[in-house]
Parts: sequence; structure tokens; C-alpha cells
Amino acid sequence: MANAIEPRARSGDSTGVDSESTRERILDVAERLFAQRGLAGTAVRDIAREADLTAPSLYNHFDGKQALYEAVLTRGVEPLFGLIDRLGQADQAEENSIHVLDAIMDHLAEHPDIAKLIQHESLTGGASLSHIVHGWLGPIVAQGLAAMKSNPDTVWSDDEQPMAVAAWIHVILGHFAMAPLLRELFEVDPLAPEQLERQKRFLRRFAQLMLSGADQASED
Repeated sequence: MANAIEPRARSGDSTGVDSESTRERILDVAERLFAQRGLAGTAVRDIAREADLTAPSLYNHFDGKQALYEAVLTRGVEPLFGLIDRLGQADQAEENSIHVLDAIMDHLAEHPDIAKLIQHESLTGGASLSHIVHGWLGPIVAQGLAAMKSNPDTVWSDDEQPMAVAAWIHVILGHFAMAPLLRELFEVDPLAPEQLERQKRFLRRFAQLMLSGADQASED
């Protein structure tokens, strides 16, 4: 897994707080532009301009575009690892899954363009797709599969478990990546607080069905 990119001090920043604020502003802009255009289609000068900086000032925080891209992924995806780890706790698995799903939704609501970035790389076959899969999503999927296999009451066969995990990915990331389509289709804003709470309730119900035992599944 890639490590977070540490910022370098920017000349002219009076405090570390100023530098951190500038760094976060750069990351916010970069996350949005990378999601819209991909890594190859995004120029450092465009990121700098929309962050109200010059390109040399941006380079005081990040060594280059690839380092900035890595930092965007680190900020957006790395926190999910700690959340997914909680699914590996066999006791209270269903309760853990509900809390983890809520936390994942809250995190992605703060960084909705991360889902779009992943979608863009997937649709375009971008050069960073392999890195995203093997460096970021792969370990998360492995954690999900391990948690599913550790559940003795799972309704999913070994062949079905990867598809079940893929369904989770589609449902969670799709809510954010396809927000414009969902907004047009249902005439509501998927990113509005009340709609995010609605989606959480749906995911809790989905989790109960996904983690239900064979007896319960057959009764349903």
C-alpha cells in the first residue's frame, strides 16, 4: 500500500496551519479534476490555478503530479482500510458491518469524487487503473472476502462470494459515482444529507440480508 505523501513547507507560509490548509485545498481541487479528467488529462498548472496558487508554489507541497495523485488516493482510500479491518472481527459481525457501512458512507460523502475517480479510470482503462486495483481496492476486497469466509452462517458459496463483494462495491461507490444520473432519474440529490441517511438505511437492510444465515435466507 502506498504511503501518504508528506507535505513540504511552502515558502511564504507563516505557520504550519497555513501550510496544511493550503495542502488540503490543493488536494480538494486535485481530487475533483482527477475524477473529471483522469491523471493523464489533468495538468498541474490547472490544479494550481483553481487552488489560487502558482505551479512553483504547488511544487513546494508535492514533488509532482504523480505524487499529488498518490496523496489524493491516500487521503480518500486509506481510511477505508481501518474500517474494513473491523469486519474481520468474527463476534458481532452483523453489528460491526452496520457501523462500518455508516462510516464508509460518511467518509465517501466527504470525498465523493474518489468514487468518480475510480470510475473514470475503470471506464477509460487509465494508466493508473492497475495501481488503484492492486494498491488500494485489492486489499480492501481481500478483507471483505476474508470476513465473508469467516462467517460460518454465510449463504454465499465460494463461487458467489466474489460476486457478493462486487455487489457491495457497485452499491456503495455507485451512489457517489453515478450521483448525476441518480439525481436526474429520481429527482433528488443523492448527496443531500437526508438522501445519504436514506442510503445508509438501505445498506443496513442490505447488510442484514447479505449476512443472514442459510435458514433465514431460505425462509425469506
